[in-house]
Amino acid sequence: MLAKKVVSDGLHMRPAILSIARERLVSPLRNAVLAHAGYGVIPVTTFEAAVKILKRRHVCALVIGQSMEPRERRALCSEAQKRGIPAMVLDSYGHLREDTCELHVNPLDGPEMLLDALASLLKRCHVACFA
Repeated sequence: MLAKKVVSDGLHMRPAILSIARERLVSPLRNAVLAHAGYGVIPVTTFEAAVKILKRRHVCALVIGQSMEPRERRALCSEAQKRGIPAMVLDSYGHLREDTCELHVNPLDGPEMLLDALASLLKRCHVACFA
């Protein structure tokens, strides 16, 4: 599935996805899948770096890895909600449902499910980035 292009000031851009995770093996693979699908991936490994990016530039969605601490995950979801940015939490066991994120996805379902869920989330919640 290919991400659609964003039109901004007459220029075509890829939808920017802020990918937040501490995993050293899995998150680079996930980011490669997202990039191959046409998304502009901004990978970060810390809560602080993610917040800094959110304050400095527009992103179309957050993908939050299961390696993030619950407190950080809740804060990121809350910050995304304030800014009108959809957020997806990767959650293998369904334990992370106490936050305000729009979508929880089991990363064990594979890359196709991740891409389908992200595209659906962008269409539903952030039309400006998925025109």
